[in-house]
Amino acid sequence: MVERIKTYIEGFDEKLEGGIPMGHVVLICGTPGTMKSSTAFGILYNNAKQAGMKGMYITLEEGYDNLRGAMADLGMGDIEDLDLFLVDVGKIRMEHKEEEYGKNWLDILTKYISSRIENDGFDLVAIDSMAALYALASLKNPRIELFHFMRRLKELGATIFLISEVPHGSDALVHHDEDYLADAIFHLKLHEVGETDVQLRIRCLKMRRTRHSLGWMRLIMKDGKFVVTPAISE
Repeated sequence: MVERIKTYIEGFDEKLEGGIPMGHVVLICGTPGTMKSSTAFGILYNNAKQAGMKGMYITLEEGYDNLRGAMADLGMGDIEDLDLFLVDVGKIRMEHKEEEYGKNWLDILTKYISSRIENDGFDLVAIDSMAALYALASLKNPRIELFHFMRRLKELGATIFLISEVPHGSDALVHHDEDYLADAIFHLKLHEVGETDVQLRIRCLKMRRTRHSLGWMRLIMKDGKFVVTPAISE
């Protein structure tokens, strides 16, 4: 039987046979403003709070205080009481700007995550975002380098979430064929309903070892938690 990690998005886990298979690498894709970071953070937060799991959220650009404040506004501010840790790589980058370029950031990040999982027992890890990582890594052979990067992540045993931003107007969900390499893909989008309303929607586009629904669902924040409802268009 496959051991699964709940998303704790009400109504969504039922569409995923109970959740995400443990150890999967999950892409969370969407255009700016589709709450990708909030969705990933919410999964880590609720697994720490409700299931006692240990999570690490790695931000490559967003500052610690800004991220912490935004999540607190959504009702997820009590992380000091949980096994949920924020790593602000952006702060480290600013303190060592002269050393930032020319380093193998894919290797640095993988070794860091591996060390923290081995020594501190993290169950869940989120990397925000892939676009920032690519800017740092200066990939020469993206498909090959990302294959080895994601393969190493899968070997760590933890469930990994990679946040990938889709440019407005783009038909592609990813930059370098990561959709082929990932075990699962959550796609978020803003959908216009009529002339005045815009709905945030989510679907599971891919999930290995799972019979899942492919349909869009409306994603809303209700009483401090994410909930999906049927996506009804005018």
